[in-house]
Amino acid sequence: MTTDTSVRSSPAAGLPDALEDIDNVARMSFGDHLDELRRALIRAIVGIAIAAGACLLFGKEILALVCIPLWRVQHANGLPPQLQVLSPTAAFTAYLKIAMLAGLIVSMPWVLYQAWSFAVSGLYSHERRFAKLFVPTASALFAIGVLFVYYIVLPIVLQFFISFNKSFETADLAPTAFQRLLLSEPQEPQASVPSGAALTLPLFIRDPEHPENGATWVNETTRTLMVKTPTGILSAPLDVGPVRSPMQSQFAIDYYVSFVLMLALGFGIAFETPIAVFFLARTGIVPVGMMQRARRYVVLACILLGAILTPPDVISQMLLAVPMYALFEIGLLAARLADRHAAPNAAGP
Repeated sequence: MTTDTSVRSSPAAGLPDALEDIDNVARMSFGDHLDELRRALIRAIVGIAIAAGACLLFGKEILALVCIPLWRVQHANGLPPQLQVLSPTAAFTAYLKIAMLAGLIVSMPWVLYQAWSFAVSGLYSHERRFAKLFVPTASALFAIGVLFVYYIVLPIVLQFFISFNKSFETADLAPTAFQRLLLSEPQEPQASVPSGAALTLPLFIRDPEHPENGATWVNETTRTLMVKTPTGILSAPLDVGPVRSPMQSQFAIDYYVSFVLMLALGFGIAFETPIAVFFLARTGIVPVGMMQRARRYVVLACILLGAILTPPDVISQMLLAVPMYALFEIGLLAARLADRHAAPNAAGP
């Protein structure tokens, strides 16, 4: 009787680890799992709300930071670096969206920790060892995905579309003979400068500090014509090239911010692929060999996810699909290495 009691009180000595794990998992009912899920969701939402509220204090600076890639591409293509506000609430809505995105990025470690704390209750002890690396690794991969969008994807995509818009040429605007009968002939403008005289304007890299009233100059850095008046400085953007393109890439701020949000969230989620692959392989849900044989289907899935998680253009979709497949191979490699490392330990005494 004494021997039986000692065996029951010491599972490590008598019961296998697998039976101990099954016993621990079985202690939590389905209702308890739902309760734990509800608490985890509430804690995650509260964390996001607190981080978003803190980011609202720096919303203007964050919004300017998000617009810098567009402004740089616009300036490189001879366009004025600016965004249009087409409705009274557009800028404020963009301000709120950016604060929410920044809050989600800042609170991502907390959100992933809540997801891990819920999932770990259903894992065996030998699986929890790998789950401990989930939060820091997933947070780092999400941040890498957002940085990949900011420094690589956005400049490439914006340059493609702005160059495409500039490729349209102005049509011949000379009226036909029939149109001349309907349209009045424009009068020849009278030149305010004598014929043959050249108008010369000074060129500056920076605006002069104390210009006199009536001073006129060209700012080469911003490509603007500047005129000092008693009430302030007037400015007008200048186009590069002898002919102005009929399609000017001046984007609305709400559309641009939504475009960036879709890319950032899509790439941030897609960069979690190695963790998903590693988890599926280590838990035995999808063995490594099965994933290796299903590479062709993985390629198709990456293309489909690239189309779903990014705006509807081929460039963005390929920029997501190719890294996603590369991350799949990285996760597969990590799972194979873990299997090789676990095999000698399992065969040992």
